Amino acid sequence: MTASGPALLFVSHDSGRTGAPIGLLAFMQWLRANTAYRIGTVLRTPGPLESAFRELGPTLTLGTSPLLRSRTGRRLHRLLPATVRQETSKLRAFFSAGSYDLIYANTLTNGALLATLDAPRHIPVVTHVHELEYWITRAGPENLRHAIDRSSAYIAVAQAVRKNLVHHHGIATEKITVVYEHIRELPPVPTAAERAAARKTLGLPLDALVVGGCGAEHWRKGRDLIPQLLVALRRHSPDRPVHFVWIGRPGNAAEEASLSFDLRAAGVETLFRSSGEVENPFKLFPALDIFALLSRDDPYPLAALEVAATETPVVCFEGAGGMPEFVAGDCGLAAPYLDLDAMASAVVRLATDPARRAMAGSNGRRKVAAENLLATTGPQLLAVIEKQLAGRKAATAS
Repeated sequence: MTASGPALLFVSHDSGRTGAPIGLLAFMQWLRANTAYRIGTVLRTPGPLESAFRELGPTLTLGTSPLLRSRTGRRLHRLLPATVRQETSKLRAFFSAGSYDLIYANTLTNGALLATLDAPRHIPVVTHVHELEYWITRAGPENLRHAIDRSSAYIAVAQAVRKNLVHHHGIATEKITVVYEHIRELPPVPTAAERAAARKTLGLPLDALVVGGCGAEHWRKGRDLIPQLLVALRRHSPDRPVHFVWIGRPGNAAEEASLSFDLRAAGVETLFRSSGEVENPFKLFPALDIFALLSRDDPYPLAALEVAATETPVVCFEGAGGMPEFVAGDCGLAAPYLDLDAMASAVVRLATDPARRAMAGSNGRRKVAAENLLATTGPQLLAVIEKQLAGRKAATAS
């Protein structure tokens, strides 16, 4: 579709293969295909998705200024004043050249950039909140102050995110719209051949019981909890070993050393596999019987939706984010927060009851199809944008 309508500036905290930028890119591509809006993008850091963002319109990639690229938004301009001035000038010139009518900040961690951009107050800012308290706190009070000061509307990716914004940060309920995270389309249900191929790739026995996790962080995603979960699974399933696969980027050297130490000391190192970062995790998801979301703080993880779409049930922790909203008793099970014995028990209950596991898997796929496809969420996100543009037009007319 020819771009001739109002101009939207999208701000992404990075361009890596993680949930927030992946979801943003999909939505922007949907906008390009279905609307006449003009699109521009600011990427706070370069990454593997950068070229795909550039295909959609003018794109500015930052990355040399710690003030603008830091996810914590720390005030570092005293240390590198010349660099910050240079990137601030580039940012403001890019914005001015695009004559943008609305700013769409994809994550609440963009407060420092919004303050640096210093756009006119009549231009609305929609902030798409993919964070709970862990990242909000880590981004710092100054970042939060700037984000709240500049945002005219918020999109929360789960009810848990909305509640956190209201109860901990005083955001007015009427400013928040809940739109669940999305995937592009429903993938095919894996075949037996695809299941066998995925297990062969990971070095797993074809008849093994396999639990998997996914993510690009260590502590927040609970990767350090894998040895304890394997120990608990061994206790609950003494006659049938349970293997665990982590799909995604490993931690840093210290984190990996600690994980390896615990796996060896607990005697479960042969039950663990790690894929490393992969471009297409759907090739490995068929290896899993059950997805274990070990996250301590995870608003509405994209990986869990992707796995659920392949008819794989999900187990998660209560109080750790929005996934209990998805599981909701019929797409998997939720254990008390960090209760690994309870999670292991839930895994084994599903593993030893094929009919229940199959029902939870098919329920999960149906729920993704109903709530989490881009064809559903795209119009919902667009409605928030158009409401803000209409409000700006009305205010200007008056």
